[in-house]
Amino acid sequence: MLNAVLRYLVPLLALFAAGPLAGHLTCGLRARDGGADASLLVCAAPGSGVVAALAVMALAILMGIIAARTLGHRMGLFSAGLVLAWAAWGTGRVDVILAQPHTEGALRMLSLEGLLVGVLGVVGAAVILRIPVMRSALAEVRDPGHEHHHFVEEPTEYFNSTAPMALVAAVAAGGVIVWLVAQETLKGQTFAAAAITGVAAAAAARVAAPRVSSVWVFGAVALLAAASPLIASFKHPTQIDVIHAALAGRLFVLARPLPLDWIAGAFIGVPIGLAWATSMVDRHAEPAVARR
Repeated sequence: MLNAVLRYLVPLLALFAAGPLAGHLTCGLRARDGGADASLLVCAAPGSGVVAALAVMALAILMGIIAARTLGHRMGLFSAGLVLAWAAWGTGRVDVILAQPHTEGALRMLSLEGLLVGVLGVVGAAVILRIPVMRSALAEVRDPGHEHHHFVEEPTEYFNSTAPMALVAAVAAGGVIVWLVAQETLKGQTFAAAAITGVAAAAAARVAAPRVSSVWVFGAVALLAAASPLIASFKHPTQIDVIHAALAGRLFVLARPLPLDWIAGAFIGVPIGLAWATSMVDRHAEPAVARR
């Protein structure tokens, strides 16, 4: 009974209590012309954006810790992602942001924003994944057959010989998915691209490096969030080029999700990708055991 209540209560609190508060923090940011299309650092008051980023991530980590403690690490990541999704939805569209006047150097500022959000995301994921699960309170985790994959312990090893493979696999899978999915700058599409990226990157990293911590997947997403706007700044070197690319729909594809889109999508998608990869590994392992 306790498990059934917690399984629904904690994610609902993240979705309908902490999430709207996080969304309020980012919705309050304004562009230099007073419009609502702004990001954490490309706005009228970047200092307020930094404070909002810290507050949003604190809320997400808090809900992630509660969920990880009571429901398992993957649900902890997912619950944090629900909070971050509200915050991401409070930011604007990248093409509208870039097309505004007096936004010289906006792509480089978005790269810095990606670095900030990415580092916070990696730290948040590391904290959530280190929280001990209250296994004694949950009957399902005592299942000797390990049928409940969402309670499987996540690897905690940060460094081994396969860690670089996990990073490369996650970056490659994530980049391909965003390139294919983010055909528009609409918030729903950029967020969906980032979430599917989390699924694909986590699955690719887990297959490439089964024993390394999934923190490396968040590192890969952070790398994409920071590098994509920087690459776009070289592809569109002048402010006129940036404005033309934004208005014509020719903006570098990987720069279309804003940094919060990237990291929120990662927290939503990574636990799904981990569960998917784990189920595939288990299905392949069982026949091998049976043959012995």
